[in-house]
Amino acid sequence: MRFRSLRLAGILALGILAGGSALAQAVRPLVVAEDVVPQTFDPTQSSQIRTWYAWQLVYEGLVRADAGGAIVPVLATKWTVDAAQTTYDFTLRDGVKFADGTPLAADDVVFSFQRLAEKGLPYAKDRFKSIESVTKVDDKHVRFKLKQPDAGFLLNLGSPFVVGSAILSQKWAQTHDPKREMMGTGPFKFVSYSPNTQLVLKRNEFHWNKDGAAKVADLVIRYMPEQSAQIAALKSGQIDLMFPSAESRLQLKGDQSVGTVQVNSTNTVRLNVNTGRKPFDNPDVRRAISLAIDRAAVAQGAFLGEAVPSAQVPPSYAWAPKMNTMKYHRHDVAQAKALLAKAGYPNGFEVNLNHLAGYATYLDRFAELLKTQLAQVGIKVNIQANQNAVWLDKQNRADYELMDNEYAYQADPLFYLMPRPGRQGPTPPEMAALITRAQGGTAEEYLAQLAKVAQMQDDLVYPDITIAARNAWVSYGAKVQSVAPDATLSRTFLAGVTFK
Repeated sequence: MRFRSLRLAGILALGILAGGSALAQAVRPLVVAEDVVPQTFDPTQSSQIRTWYAWQLVYEGLVRADAGGAIVPVLATKWTVDAAQTTYDFTLRDGVKFADGTPLAADDVVFSFQRLAEKGLPYAKDRFKSIESVTKVDDKHVRFKLKQPDAGFLLNLGSPFVVGSAILSQKWAQTHDPKREMMGTGPFKFVSYSPNTQLVLKRNEFHWNKDGAAKVADLVIRYMPEQSAQIAALKSGQIDLMFPSAESRLQLKGDQSVGTVQVNSTNTVRLNVNTGRKPFDNPDVRRAISLAIDRAAVAQGAFLGEAVPSAQVPPSYAWAPKMNTMKYHRHDVAQAKALLAKAGYPNGFEVNLNHLAGYATYLDRFAELLKTQLAQVGIKVNIQANQNAVWLDKQNRADYELMDNEYAYQADPLFYLMPRPGRQGPTPPEMAALITRAQGGTAEEYLAQLAKVAQMQDDLVYPDITIAARNAWVSYGAKVQSVAPDATLSRTFLAGVTFK
């Protein structure tokens, strides 16, 4: 990704160093630290949470799903659905402009979804696989025609991470590369990106929502893989906000100059299993692996007690099946050994773990605990520590046996349960049928049907093995007024941060 040096960025940097002058304070950016660099700015091209954090500051969708699942207008002000539940007509908001001042039109919406269908990553396209067509009715109206009813359609449109649902400027995209730059309608405007170093954004002065406009004029995201460096930078005032790990949170405790907000997140750490390879095509092998994992010990050891054991649907969802009703999301070494023997592996076997190195210390500790726990049932784990690009490539090509992973909040809860096309073996027909039934039913029946899918996934231990739902924190320096993150861990709250 190219870095376009801007004079403003230099002025801002000088302002931080100057520290005391009125001019420095007036132009001072909000400086935020992130651990992992974005892989792309194209909102159709990544399945990784940390990459979503960058593009969701610039792009918006037609609607947004709030924390309770209600659909809130964004770029669309209203919509209608026909009796068959397959035709959705959206009315676009008047006066919306992209950050370059060009008006939003129906052509941009049609272009964005055509682009998703033609070029999107399977992970992104799968969220909208029920779409048959997206057409322009007139400049202010767009029609979505679905192949069949989809109870999660509006929820997917409303994901705060806008994966596949972000609306791009058609005109802008004709002369720019969306992988390297961004042009959206959101609260911030892309200025520049220095690979592996920082992303510079400015307030979008054309943003349609004056109440939701960015409170700071400039936002700088610094990519700092070492949390120790982030802590030092936060304490010295070089950064204003960070997302500490559990151990970093302990280091910051007691520092009166640092404020911290806890978030009980819906992020779940998982063990992806490639059921397209032996012996993982055998459900008894997968059941044995799941039973061999002591989730309570992982929550304590990997997450320093700041997590709870979880199945596919995080326990914070009231409708989720309870952990004590699960047959295989529990710890039972004796049963695990018996199932391995039944599957023809009485002495266990050797397996490679595609481990995402440098992502988070809790994931590093989880990999080591997994190795120790699976060894107790005879499974020898070889940890292959891969950096982000290699790990992602192996994931997307299903070039792995076991893989550690983290799933973010999903506006449509089906995506806690949905098999990932091309990333593991074929979906069991009975599960595919149950998912189809859930999607094609009514919104009132949807969650009850998803609970049945969750129970089936526990029985078949497919498509993955979920371990824990973790807590998260936001820490901020003395110059920040307050922060208000939510359980999604979405970075959209940064638009509302103000200085004292």
